[in-house]
Amino acid sequence: MEQGILPDFLVIDDDSVNNKICYRIIEHTISGSAIKTFTDPAEGLEHIVANYKSTNATRAILFLDINMPSMTGWDVLAKFESFASDIKDKVKIFMLSSSVDPQDIKRANSNPLVAGYVTKSLSREKLQSAFLDYAEMN
Repeated sequence: MEQGILPDFLVIDDDSVNNKICYRIIEHTISGSAIKTFTDPAEGLEHIVANYKSTNATRAILFLDINMPSMTGWDVLAKFESFASDIKDKVKIFMLSSSVDPQDIKRANSNPLVAGYVTKSLSREKLQSAFLDYAEMN
């Protein structure tokens, strides 16, 4: 795969250990991609607005946790919904959660902003599957 078509990878999760795990898995599975992790959802949203509003901005895959203390993944999705369509079109969101609650899975899968639901912890296989889903959408 050509380096020029690789998406950026973003992880928003309040668990810094999980973010490090995600970073390493992405780094070793899809080398050459830019990877940013955020423990503060508001900082992650600010990064998205600042970096993905340009028409020539790179596309991104966002792995978003559901259960976070300051702002839940659902809150992040609500904020994301208000973003310009240019931004929403560039960032594909995959919920990354330890929750196996059928209601969470159903809620995520019924949200048009969510491209998929991935149970923690991220693995090479889950990453490759999300990447293939992303590639089919673009």
